[in-house]
Amino acid sequence: MTFSPNRRRFLTALGAGAASLPLLNLPGFAAARAANTGNILILIELAGGNDGLNTVVPVTDPAYRGLRPTIGLNKSTTLSLDRDTGLHPAMRDMADLWEDGTLSIVEGVGYPNPNRSHFRSIEIWNAGMGAESTSETGWISTAFSEGRAPQADVASGVTLGGDMGPLRGPGRFSALRDEEGFAEMIESLPNRRHAVRPVLASSPLGHVLNTYDSAQITGEGISRRLERSAARHFAFPDTELGNQLRVAARLLEAGVDAPVLKVVQDGYDTHDNQPDEHSLLLSDLSEAVGAFASAMKTIGLWDQVTMVTYSEFGRTARENASFGTDHGTAAPVFVAGGQVAGGFAGKRVSLDRLVDGDLVHTSDYRGVYLGLLSDLWGIEAPELAASDIRPIRVF
Repeated sequence: MTFSPNRRRFLTALGAGAASLPLLNLPGFAAARAANTGNILILIELAGGNDGLNTVVPVTDPAYRGLRPTIGLNKSTTLSLDRDTGLHPAMRDMADLWEDGTLSIVEGVGYPNPNRSHFRSIEIWNAGMGAESTSETGWISTAFSEGRAPQADVASGVTLGGDMGPLRGPGRFSALRDEEGFAEMIESLPNRRHAVRPVLASSPLGHVLNTYDSAQITGEGISRRLERSAARHFAFPDTELGNQLRVAARLLEAGVDAPVLKVVQDGYDTHDNQPDEHSLLLSDLSEAVGAFASAMKTIGLWDQVTMVTYSEFGRTARENASFGTDHGTAAPVFVAGGQVAGGFAGKRVSLDRLVDGDLVHTSDYRGVYLGLLSDLWGIEAPELAASDIRPIRVF
C-alpha cells in the first residue's frame, strides 16, 4: 500500500504499531463551555462480562471454595491485597499500583433488576440511567450536556476501540479507530468554506455542513498536534488493548486535549475452560494499564489521569460443568490514577446470600459515575441517578 505525503506524515507522527486500530466517526459537535480542570478519564471496557470473583479473590471465605472447587484460586498463588483478599496472579502491574496507593477497587458494582444479556446490559452501563431506562445516549454525553462539558479545543471525548458507548450522543465526540482511515478522511476534506452557509445556517443542510466543518477542524487539530510533537517510544503489549492505550498515550503526549478517552478489551465471555483464557486477559489488562501509567509518569500527566474499568456484568458465583462461569451480576471496578486514594471502596458481596445463584450488588454503578464526574470536573448530573444513589468516592 502506498500513502500520500499527508498520510505518511500523520502515521509517522502517531507512531508505529497501531494500524490495526477502524474509521473516524464524527457526530454533530456542540461548543464546550466549562472551565478546563485538565483531568483526563480513561474508560476501559472489559467486553464479555469479567469474572470478578477470580479477579479480586475472597481467599479466606470458605463459601468461595465450595462454589468453585475446580477453577477457584488458592491464597498461596494470588497477590495479597489484604489478609482476606488476593488479586489474580497475572495482575502484577496492577498489584504494583495497589502497593503505590494509586489503585482503588470498588467492590460489588452492579444495579437493581440486573439483565444478563450482553447487549442489553452494556446498553444500561453505557447510558447510566438504570435497568428500566431505554436511553441510547451515553452517560458521558448526558453529563457533558447543558453547558457542563470541560473545555477542550479538539474534542470532549475520543473512542479508540469498540463502539461509542458512554460517548454516544450529542457533543464533541469522535472515534479514532484506524489511523490510516483518519488520515485519508482529513486529506479528503476541502480547505474552503461553504459560501452558502449564511443562507442555510438554520436548515437541516446547514446542520450537516456545520458537522462537516467541525470534523475538519477536529481532525486537523489532532493532526497538527501530532506533527508538532516527536513520538517517544513507550513499551506497550502488542495486543489490541495495548495498541489502543499506546495511541491514547501518544495523543496525550502530543497535547490532544480530550477529557475522555475510551478503549476496549474483548474476550471476557468465559463459559468454558476459563482459567487459562482469563489469566491471559487479566495479564494483558494489567500490563497495558501498567505501561500506560508508566508513560503518563514519564510525560508528567499521571496526576491528571484516572483509569476506570467496567464490564456489562460479572459471572455466576458457582462454576459450571465446562470449567467456566456464566452470565452473572456484580463485579469489582478498578480505578487507578495519580489522584486516586488507594484501597477498597464499596462493600464486599456476600457469597452466603445469593439470589438465583448470583451475587447481590452492593455498589450501584451510577454512584461510580457520579463520583467521577463530581471529583474530576465538578459536574453534577442528576439525570443519571435517583435521589437515593450517592456518589462513590475514590479520591
